[in-house]
Amino acid sequence: TNAYNTSVSGKPGAAFISLPADVLSETVDRPEMAQLQEAEQTQTSSKTLNKIVDMLTHAKLPVILAGMRASSQPVTDALHQLLAKVSLPVVETYQGAGVISHEFEANYFGRVGLFRNQIGDTLLKKSDLIIALGYDPVEYEARNWNIEHNDQIIHIDTIAPELTVDYQPDVVIESDIAGTVTALTNTLPTDYKLSESAHQNLAKLREEFDGQSDVKTNPKPGTLHPLEIVNTLQKAVDDDTTVTVDIGSHYIWMARHLRTYQPRHLLFSNGMQTLGVSLPWAIAAKLTRPNEKVISVSGDGGFLFSGQELETAVRLKLNIIQLIWNDGYYDMVKFQEEAKYGKNAGVKLGPVDFVKYAESFGAKGLRATTTDELKNALKKAEKADGPVIIDIPVDYRDNVELKSALLKDILN
Repeated sequence: TNAYNTSVSGKPGAAFISLPADVLSETVDRPEMAQLQEAEQTQTSSKTLNKIVDMLTHAKLPVILAGMRASSQPVTDALHQLLAKVSLPVVETYQGAGVISHEFEANYFGRVGLFRNQIGDTLLKKSDLIIALGYDPVEYEARNWNIEHNDQIIHIDTIAPELTVDYQPDVVIESDIAGTVTALTNTLPTDYKLSESAHQNLAKLREEFDGQSDVKTNPKPGTLHPLEIVNTLQKAVDDDTTVTVDIGSHYIWMARHLRTYQPRHLLFSNGMQTLGVSLPWAIAAKLTRPNEKVISVSGDGGFLFSGQELETAVRLKLNIIQLIWNDGYYDMVKFQEEAKYGKNAGVKLGPVDFVKYAESFGAKGLRATTTDELKNALKKAEKADGPVIIDIPVDYRDNVELKSALLKDILN
């Protein structure tokens, strides 16, 4: 009971129970535990809410940093109500992806989560007041965005903050996030708005942000540029599609450029950065959302960590589309080795025919070497009775853009 309660409370996650074999085989004559009672959520005091309003009123450029625990539907709905009243800029973490809907596209300034070189990073650096909403430092440590320690921080979460020299909130609210955001919306005066200088700053950042995807792509023949893959995928998904993303160079391109407009429909592992998560996640997503499209995105190395789970998807007849960005390397390790040491070692993979791999499991295997082939492959895959692997040779030469403006010790 305590394990279950822990797993669903505050910071949800798996709970491990270890039972010795001799204890497990014993019979026990004890009454059953009573049904769990849901804890009542405390309400944020009017004094604290008024303090936040005062901080917002005096801030030159406030911004909302929406983290993983802001991605529940109740919190997302409450955030949308706040943005409908006050047009504040929002930066998502990778695991907060999807909290900004189409209606509030103008409030969206990208995602942060690995290298400190995005528009969201610039906005966080320029800001003098950050509302950290459901933020967990495992997603993106505060040392990455509170570099000069000049920001005021408001921590709104279901759990207490993990304090560091870089993350010392001025206001801490440990309560129901959705309820707190709703109360803040109701407390804010109707005439509150950002200053003219804030709008000017945001307009410049918006222009730069909108131009990020306007990149010339010139991949080697027989390969696709990462942005060509992302842009083709963007046109193939809808708001109800679940996209699961493995770890590798591809996940940085996906996190920066693929838009999603519902929470928990674009899934990343940006804490432990676990290789091989994408296909098992996709299987779980398809079982949970059987009537919706599910697409798994992996690199060739990451896919091989759990590729045997293709058997599960075949056996359960799950129509999962598995994209494999194939370059023959553990590329994310490769380009970081080259950035730090000037050379790479131990990252080259042997040749794998992923089309034949798929067929050997009873799945369908396709290969796409142009954007048109990828479009057609995605259409074919949707109509299949079970899982489909699409092997995509990728040209990662532009990965140098991913690692520009790194923190000095980011590669350690």
